[in-house]
Amino acid sequence: MKKVNLTALLLAGAALTITALPAQAQNADEVSALRAQVQELLARIEKLEKAPAAVSGAATGQATPPVIKDVPLVAADAYKAPQVTQSGNSKVKLTLSGQIGRSVLFVDDGFDTDTLHGDNATASSRIRLAGQAKLDDNWTAGTDIELEASSASTRNIGIGNDGGSNFSMNERKIEFWVQHKAIGRLWVGQGDTATNTSSESDLSGTGTLLGYSDIGQSFGGVAFRNRLTRANGPTVNNAFNNFDGLHREDRVRYDTPSFGGGFQLSTSVTQGGAADGAVRYNGKVGDTEIAAAVGYADNKSRTGFDTQTNGSVSVKFASGFNVTGAAGTRDLGPRNSDFWYSKLGYIAKLTSLGNSAFAVDYYKQEDFAVAGADSKAWGLSYVQTVDAFAADFYLGFRNHEYNTPTADFRDVYGFISGARVRF
Repeated sequence: MKKVNLTALLLAGAALTITALPAQAQNADEVSALRAQVQELLARIEKLEKAPAAVSGAATGQATPPVIKDVPLVAADAYKAPQVTQSGNSKVKLTLSGQIGRSVLFVDDGFDTDTLHGDNATASSRIRLAGQAKLDDNWTAGTDIELEASSASTRNIGIGNDGGSNFSMNERKIEFWVQHKAIGRLWVGQGDTATNTSSESDLSGTGTLLGYSDIGQSFGGVAFRNRLTRANGPTVNNAFNNFDGLHREDRVRYDTPSFGGGFQLSTSVTQGGAADGAVRYNGKVGDTEIAAAVGYADNKSRTGFDTQTNGSVSVKFASGFNVTGAAGTRDLGPRNSDFWYSKLGYIAKLTSLGNSAFAVDYYKQEDFAVAGADSKAWGLSYVQTVDAFAADFYLGFRNHEYNTPTADFRDVYGFISGARVRF
């Protein structure tokens, strides 16, 4: 018991003794006697306070009571790196990340209008689990599982074909890789082919959300309507194609290490025997950033097309202005289809929220859906990044034109707004 508690207890006992005496007994002699008792108690207290501390349990042979401390439910170290979860294998660092990408669209096909809710096909909702292990100073290995959970993709929804049952769960990546600093990286499994994104080099700040060479991503499910008969023609997604390599497939892929200040070579072979190769460059010349890619794909072993050549380049100046271009040609067997794309953009930090990106672009394609088909599109894009929220908010407009030698179709146009929130 602490000394202060003992003192209080003895004083309380003395006071209780005094108050407990009968009133008639409290004469002068009795009061003097009580005072003497109090003095004796105070002397005993002083003696106890001067006594040495109690001998420890170890000296007396008795067990020393354990010291109890408050233990947090979660170790403090868990808060130092919230982006990293704990792996079931202590040798592999597991990173959990993902995003939610939702948008609202207003569309007009020349006869009807509709308001649609969808998952942005470019920045779709997804979750990713990436594992990585460092074998030694040269070798590293990793795994990647990336699943897309898309409720009404903007590539598929259209007038009279909105949300509802348009939910899909897709595997974007299920792969592993091994890398050596001097040799390069080998990928095995479902993932990006060597030429994927080779038509989409883009430093405008809008390309990962809207307003880039993949025209079918925003209003893809809206059909062109025949100007005379009102009959549906092809959808926007089927009338445009930026020949962006072999996309994501089950494949074996090899990438060289970066060389020459930012160059890299890649090649892959897919399930079914299609093969491709790409050259990429990501670097700076002074204060000017450059991203570029050129790809070639041989798809003759499968249906769809025979071969294609495509590429893109994007240049961002220190002022924030940027220019982007892409082009490609595909051998469809009976004919070739060609496209070209251009964009002018500007990035600036106009507020403390984050970067603001603005862009205007134009796209033209020939002979894709059918021989003689002519497809055109132009658009405006605005993306506002909010750093504190790890989010991007956007607003865009696009007009689409499509005609063939035998039919004339009304333009399709639409507005899109939405956000991508990353975690």
